[in-house]
Formats: sequence, C-alpha cells, structure tokens
Amino acid sequence: LKYGSTVEGLRRTVDPKNIESTRQMLLDYYNEVYDGIDMSCLLCHRSQGSGGSGSGGINDDIDDGSNTGYSHVRRTRKKRQHLAALLKSIPYPIYFASNSPRNHVLKVLTSLGLRDVPHEGIVTPDTVDAEGGNDDGEPFPTKSSPRLFYKSILGRHPGSQIILLDDSVYNIKTASRVGIMGMHINRDHPLELALAACLKHISSPFDDSGGSIGRSGDRYEFSDVKYLRSKNSVDAVSINADVWQRLADELRMNVIPTLEDGVLRIADVGAGLLSMLEMMVAGGGGKSSLFGMIQETAAVDKGRGRDATGTSKSSHPRLRQIHYTAYESNVNLIEGCKKTLSRLGFNEVAEFVLGGKLEEVIFRGTVKGSDPPISVTVHFRTKDFVEDDSKRFVPPNLVVGCCFADLFDPHELAQSLVSFTTLCKQGGGFDGSGPCSGTGTLVYFPITFAGTTQFDPAFPFATDFLSSARPIPSDTCAFNIYSDSLSDNLNHNVDEYRIIDAIKDHGGTLLSHGNSDWKIEPDSYLWDTMMYFFGTTGAPDVMIKQWDSQGWIKRARASRPSIRVSNCDLLFRLGGSGPSSTGEQNGYDKSQLEPIQAEEIEFQSPRKVGKKTRMLELGPKQVEITSECSLISSGTELKIFKGMFEDAALDVNIKGMEDELMAYPLSYGYSLVGRVTRCGSQVPDADDLIGRLVFTFSAHSSHVVIDRDAIQLVPRGISAEDAIFMPSVETALSLVHDAHVRVGEKVAVYGQGLIGLLVTAILSSSATTASLSSATFGTITVFDSLSDRLAAASRMGASQALFPSQASESGPFDVSIEVSGNSQALQSAIDNTSSGGRIIVGSWYGNADIILKLGIDFHRSHKTIKTSQVSEIPAELSALWSKERRFALTWELIRKLKPSRLISRSTTLDEAQQAYESLDAGKEIAVAFRYRTS
Repeated sequence: LKYGSTVEGLRRTVDPKNIESTRQMLLDYYNEVYDGIDMSCLLCHRSQGSGGSGSGGINDDIDDGSNTGYSHVRRTRKKRQHLAALLKSIPYPIYFASNSPRNHVLKVLTSLGLRDVPHEGIVTPDTVDAEGGNDDGEPFPTKSSPRLFYKSILGRHPGSQIILLDDSVYNIKTASRVGIMGMHINRDHPLELALAACLKHISSPFDDSGGSIGRSGDRYEFSDVKYLRSKNSVDAVSINADVWQRLADELRMNVIPTLEDGVLRIADVGAGLLSMLEMMVAGGGGKSSLFGMIQETAAVDKGRGRDATGTSKSSHPRLRQIHYTAYESNVNLIEGCKKTLSRLGFNEVAEFVLGGKLEEVIFRGTVKGSDPPISVTVHFRTKDFVEDDSKRFVPPNLVVGCCFADLFDPHELAQSLVSFTTLCKQGGGFDGSGPCSGTGTLVYFPITFAGTTQFDPAFPFATDFLSSARPIPSDTCAFNIYSDSLSDNLNHNVDEYRIIDAIKDHGGTLLSHGNSDWKIEPDSYLWDTMMYFFGTTGAPDVMIKQWDSQGWIKRARASRPSIRVSNCDLLFRLGGSGPSSTGEQNGYDKSQLEPIQAEEIEFQSPRKVGKKTRMLELGPKQVEITSECSLISSGTELKIFKGMFEDAALDVNIKGMEDELMAYPLSYGYSLVGRVTRCGSQVPDADDLIGRLVFTFSAHSSHVVIDRDAIQLVPRGISAEDAIFMPSVETALSLVHDAHVRVGEKVAVYGQGLIGLLVTAILSSSATTASLSSATFGTITVFDSLSDRLAAASRMGASQALFPSQASESGPFDVSIEVSGNSQALQSAIDNTSSGGRIIVGSWYGNADIILKLGIDFHRSHKTIKTSQVSEIPAELSALWSKERRFALTWELIRKLKPSRLISRSTTLDEAQQAYESLDAGKEIAVAFRYRTS
C-alpha cells in the first residue's frame, strides 16, 4: 500500500544485484498489468444503461460539494475542458510525472481530453530507464528515488523552481530531498486550487509575494463561517429598503389577514448563518425588523376595532405564531447557526438524529415588543429545501433565499419553487383555486448577483508594445471574463431578468425589484475572500484568454481598491390572483365619453416642479391612455428643470410639441407607456386597441388623450418598464449610427448617464465592436466621475470603465462620443482622439457659453467634430434609413438590452421634486414614475 500499484513495491521483493533479471521482470509486469486496463471509466459519454432522469443519459454529474456561493463547482465535462484550456495557457514548462508506464499515462491523458496539452516531457520509470545514464544501476526508478527519477527535469531547472502536484504525501516528501517543492492534491485541495496557488492567483505556501496577505499581516485562509459572517454584515447594509418595505406591506396587508390558523410560515432556502432570520427579528443595516413592521396592522386594528373594509377585526385571525424553517446542508455551519440563534434569544428545545446524522434542531423564542407575545419556532433542517419530503409539510407563506437565486438555472429554480410550495402536488394551479389560493406564496430573493463586479477605482489596460509579455487586462475586462466564467463554467446565472422571466413563465408575478449593490472595503475579510474567488474562478480564464492574470492579481493586491458588486433584490408572488391587464377588466367603459381628470407634473420655475390636475376630453380620432409608467429624460428634461434652456419649440418633430415654447410653467416629458382604455368614435381599430400597451411622446401624466396616429404599439413581449426607454435607446442608436465605428476601432464614450450607458450597450452588442480580447483593437472605454455609473457601464459591456483623469493614459481613441453635457469632457474627447479621428457630440449644453482650446495641434490633426441629434435622419443616411426603420430597430434593441435594468429609482408624481433633485445630483441613473393602474 505504501508504494501503490507500481513497480516500486515489486522491486523491493527482488535481489537488487541482479539488474537485468529485475529489469525484465519489471517490464513484464508493466506489459501484463497496464496493457489490459479499461480506460472507458474516465470518459464522459452517454451511459450504457438507461439515461438518468433529467439528464438524457449524459454522464455529467456535478462534483461533490453543495452548490453554494462559496463552493465553486463545475460539472465533470466542463471541468475537464476548462482544465485542458488552463494547462494550455500556463506560461511555464509542464511535465507529467507518474510511476506508471508512459503508454498508460498517454491513455489517461487521452481519456481525460488532455492529450494536446503542451508539455516539456513525460517522466515515467520506463522513460527514465530508456534515457540511460543510471549510475546506480537501478532499473525503472520511480518517485521513491527522486535523484534518479527527476534527473532530466533537475538538469534543466533548479529544484527551487519546481513544484510537484501529487496525491501522495510520500512522493512529496521524497521529492523534497532534492529541493523540489510539493502540494498535496486531495478532496479538500483539488488540482484547480493547487494550480491557482502555483500561478499566484491565490495564497501560495511557497512565496509570500504571491499570497493574499491582509493588512493585519496574516495569510488569508478561506473559512465558510468567516466568509458568511463578513458577507452578512454587508448584505444588511445593501438590502434594498424599498423592496424590504414592500415585503412587509405584502405580509401585513395581504397575507396575515388571510391566515386561517394565525400562523405565518416562512422557509429560508439558503439559510447560511441565518442572516435573514436576524434581519426579520432584529433588523440591521439601518432597516427595521420585519417582524416589528408587520405588527403595525395588528396595532391599527386593535385601535380601530374594524379594518378598512368595515369588517370586525375578530373575523381576521391575529398573528399568533411564526414558523421559520431554515434549510442548510453545510454541516460546517451548524454550530455557527446555533450561536446565532442563541444570540437572538432563541432556546434549543429538541434535536432529531436519524442514522447517526443530525436531521433537525428546533428552537423557540418570541418577537420582542409584541403584545400579546408572538412565538417564533425555528426548524433548522440539515438538508436542501428540494429534499424536504416531510408528511407534515405545510406550504410556506413566504420563501426567502439570500445570495441564492443566481446559483441555479432560472427555470430549474422556478420549477423547484413550484414543487416546494406544493402548487403542483396538491392541485389547484395558479388561478386562485388551490391550497395557495388568494395571496399565493411570496418569494423574496435579496442580494441576487446581477452579473457585474468592479474595482473602485478601476485600472486600464497595461500594455508594453515593445515587449512580448502578455498585457494586463483592464479591471473591467477581467471582471467581464470572471462573470462569463461563473456562467459558462459554474452554471451560475448572471442575468436577473432570466430569473424574472422564468418565474413569470411559471405563473409568478414580480412585485418589486431594486438594486442592492455591495461595496466591499479593502480592510475586510470579505475583500480577501472576493480576491480568493477571483483567483480561483476569474484569473484562470483571464490567463486562458492570453492576458497576464498574475499581473492583474498582483496589481489589485498592491492597490487594494474597494470592490463593487451589482446585486438586486427580487420580490415575487407565486400563484394567487394576478392583476388584470385590459381596460375593460380595470373597470373602464369605452362607451362612456365623459371627460377624465388627469394628474401631471408641471415645471413652475428653475428647480421647482409640482403637480397639477386637468380635465381631458376624448376627441373622435383620439385614444385615451391610462399610464403605467414614464421615464425622466436625464438630458433635456433636467435642463428644463434647472432653467438652462433657450426660447425655442419643445420639439419640432414630436406631434403636439411643435407649437409649444420652452417657457414656465411647462408640462414636459416624452417617454410614457400605458394601456388604451377608451377610443374616439372615428378610431377604426378601436376594438383591437382597447387594453393594448402603447408608447407615446407625452408629458408625465396619469392619463393621456392623444391622436391615434401619435401612438406606437409596444411589441408583444416587451414590458412597460422597458418600453419607456424607447426614445433613449433611439437616441443612443442615432449616436452609434453617426459614429460609424469600423471593425477594430477604439471607441471612447464620455459620460455614463442614461444615454451614455445605452451607447455603451449598443456598441458592445454590435459585431463590429465586439471585444477581440485585445487591448489595442475593438475596445470600448468609458469615462464618468461617479463610481456607480462606471459599475453600470461594466455591466453594459464596456472594455474599461475609468475616471476622467485616466483618459490620457488609456487613449488615444479612433472615435470619441461625448454625451456627458460637460464641456470639459468635450475638451478631453478632442485632446485624446487620434489625428484623423472622429468626435461625435451628442450633448446639449443648454444656454451656457462653452470655451474650448483648439490650438495648433487641433488645427493640424484633421479631426472631425460632428453633432448628433435624434429628431431627424442625417442626410447621408436618409437613402437607407427612415424614422420608421430606426424605430423598428430600436424596439428590437429594447427587447435584447432590457434597459429597465438601469432604473435606479421608481417613484410617484407626488415625489417629483425629490426625483429631479436626486437625478440632478447624480444619485440616480434612471428615474421612472409609476402610476396606479386600478
């Protein structure tokens, strides 16, 4: 057993003096034992028997380990493919060393798909024996004789530069006798981690300069408990307050009044160290306790005696108990969870063990401050939620999963939720007739990864054109690769809209959606853990794409920037009764033509906006629209808000605005979406229009009456939230058309407000500007002074997202697009565009005087400055493009880009003043008004 199934054990049974007979015996052993070994077990192929359920017979099982946010596991086939790509990209000599014969090693490499990996040599007992020069006369030397076995390698490299990766502690110890360093490969320290350490992507036991050393001076070691505790504190601060409040409102107003037994049931499907329970019990991060918030209804009912409908409060059951079931299959977290529960005031009352394995622990406590007391029972179950087959299972009213939903295929997640909430098991369905009728089940997924990570500040590409060394990628480029790796290799989902669509496909309704971005400071354990994740998941793929991954990691550790991670909070209702969608269902009667009262915003004076009401009458050729949402223009509209405009028509190309002047008081806006609720008597397609979602260039208003030919039907499959971006996407598209970017050209976009972000998104999605994994061709560099916007730009596809001060070191550019509205950005664009390059000006600078330096360098540069404005098709494009054709392409881009992901704040007309002030201060990217639809 000491030497395994190798010739070494056999050699120790023979007379070492009889060299030739020993050699022949060992050769016979090789031929007899190894030639007949069946290697098919190493192949990932269709199984010989019937296919496994759900897999189509593909042997593609996930490696052991739970699929959590901190155990990055790959499926077997992808794991091997990724390993092959990684080994091919390593910039160091590779040797395969084995105590088995060379032919056997080749068979293994072939079966694993590693045969084409470049290597300096295969070192085996028979290859060493064939090379001769064996002074000791030992035939077929193995790793047990390191001086002989590694002789050819040691002749080329000093032992201090050789690292042996081996699954035998004995082999590692013997190799150390000739100065070779070693890493033990086992279940807890697989080959991928060892390679990451060798490549200095993560902490290395051999070289402090490559390891991750925190500011305390201690070497970083990964701990799931320490990671979760560090993460949970950031989660509490990051959780979206509006979504948190909506969750409380849904429970308070729609769930608790319908409880038949007074018991609120909550299932935490990714419990970790019970961060969500702590938020519900004690609050955190500036947010109130959820259990405290949902008691407000009870207090109101107690004071009034009757609810809002006049029903006696006795007909609504009082909230008596909360049953909280926490699912966590990681046994390493059990003791930590117990400590968390004890700290929150819970007492352990029962423990269940089955077959020697802990199955469940039960704790009890009460909600502090509740009168009368509300008891809380916590069932801590050491299993995944999909494995719960308890006969006593009662569907939960609320399912919670923090940092959870992005770890799965969205449709698999949705189906698991449907099954778990027994919507399928117990009949009924989604029409309100089953066991989850009425309110259905709430599903709350806070801190769902939205696909983007960014350093703050971020570094640009670092390229030495005189060196053959690989360039260091920009931080934005490296993190785009990291995101792709999470998706492609680990099967994580990095697009929250896929989750939204999947749950809608399974009968769910999105109730609330808000950003919950992390900001991780460099002096935290979480920062070091994120660097560990980058080193094990992102850096290998950075290297595979021929970037200097070691230089990137080293630069980050030296500068220790803050880390920003884009997350979102999602709240759904699964099952239950959904809202109606057509005018008739919402109670509107198209036969009634009485005037209707509308509420709309009014710009009253510089930096002063209010709300007014007016009566709207429906003309014979007009349609009435009940608004669902509208978008604030961050360009023209903000200029009007600030009073930075000239006396001119609102828009000479928008029907209804051509005769109106920019003068206070003024109602304005041009991005509104709603549903047609009534049509005039001469509208020919009235029956088809009623209930349809339409877009109109109208001011922000609860209702709109407009000519039939002034509306656009929103293509089916596009949401109202996406549709309000139509003018913004068209503007961005017109800028890209005017820029006429050619394949391989380097583009800079100055300003990453709404239009700038959409320009970035369109450029990155275009085949002519797609990333070529190059620092010199086809890059999209964006500039903004706000870190939140730079993080959003990374998400929209930028190659590098930088502060304006970094423009000179990242240029020059072939094309520069200026959409910041800042004259200093225009100057930077002129200065950092190559001679013969093009500067596209999309900004409107209002009535301010602009001063530019256009000296001799500009005079001799042959640079072109061109203005771009969306109202008309430029003359040079008019032969090919019309407004109608550009509108059609705009809708297709909206379907693809889903721009509603850029909405950073949703509000009502009552809060218009705060909305404009916040947008003007740069605190928001896109602000939408939402309107009551029933």
